[in-house]
Amino acid sequence: MKKQSFTIFICLLILGQIGCASVMVTNWAPEESNFKSRPVRVLLGFASDEEIFKTSGEIIVKDANDLTIKRAYDFLSLNPTAIKAPISIHSNSEWIDYKGVSYRGSVLLKPLDGKVLIINIVPVELYLLSVVPSEVSASWPKEALKAQAVCARTYVVKEMLNRKKQEYDVDTSTNTQVYKGKNKEHKNTSEAVFETEGLILLHKGQPIQSFFHSNAGGYTEDPANVWGNPVEYLKPVPSEYDKDGDQYSWEEKWKTDFVNNSLRDLGVGEIQDIVVATRFPTSRVNEVEIIGTSGSKRIKATEFRKKIGATKLKSTRFGIRKEDSGDFYVKGLGSGHGVGMSQWGSFAMAKSQFNHKEILLHYFKGIEFARIVAR
Repeated sequence: MKKQSFTIFICLLILGQIGCASVMVTNWAPEESNFKSRPVRVLLGFASDEEIFKTSGEIIVKDANDLTIKRAYDFLSLNPTAIKAPISIHSNSEWIDYKGVSYRGSVLLKPLDGKVLIINIVPVELYLLSVVPSEVSASWPKEALKAQAVCARTYVVKEMLNRKKQEYDVDTSTNTQVYKGKNKEHKNTSEAVFETEGLILLHKGQPIQSFFHSNAGGYTEDPANVWGNPVEYLKPVPSEYDKDGDQYSWEEKWKTDFVNNSLRDLGVGEIQDIVVATRFPTSRVNEVEIIGTSGSKRIKATEFRKKIGATKLKSTRFGIRKEDSGDFYVKGLGSGHGVGMSQWGSFAMAKSQFNHKEILLHYFKGIEFARIVAR
């Protein structure tokens, strides 16, 4: 009996150390009764007057009433700009090739405002098989891949809820989540998706905006400083594991012509100097002052980064000085907007034996884990 009591005491002690929230998973039933089976609508692009679709078997074209209007084998060429109503393209294979990329699910061609949208209709879990290895390396530790899978699933679920009255949920770029089709899938990341199937992050009973970025540079950012609105579960947190990842520290040299061309629309003439005007408590730049031959202008660092380009200014955690040559020397920390989970931080945490739930609980505060179930 004493041995049993001691065992219970040890278990309670361990639970106290890791926190109950790190092991508990509840159920989340969306208000929409068929949401669990609803596919993701991924915008692939806009159609030209000739589009080609390929597969390894039969291609079936259906109209808006789901009636078959055309069949082809291996190859289909059509002019989408001529269609007046939506059509969908299906295959008896597991993929449809469009512009050299194989996509699971079906492809919808939808006329809208003089354009034709090309949309991949694909189940959520199959969509994630491509997103996770498109966002991070499949060679990363399993727990980092699982953290990315949960983040990516939560993100797309939130977009599906927010955009259900719009034409599509996400695109294939960093504007939403990177998605490179079936070609990008990998055994390691597929296992991470399967092992976390249906698992998402909630705050006050609703899916969160599970933002992530490449490297926080040692400290994550408050979304109020990036997009103007505070979010309760996205508080800035130390991210000391970032230093073990790529893009933790970087430097750039910008030629005068490049700076002038990038900032020409500010109307301050030839750029004489760029000065950090204010910083946030996280050390990221709030505002920069652009000094030119025709005047000066103070702008937000987020706007400055858009004008310069994210590849040249990897984050807003930077310093800048003008060299004697007239060029600008820039040195910074981190890569991306800095909000939410640092992907390289998760990589290093996983290498240090943190599991995916511990990683996510570090970057998102006051959250709970839930499995999507049908209502």
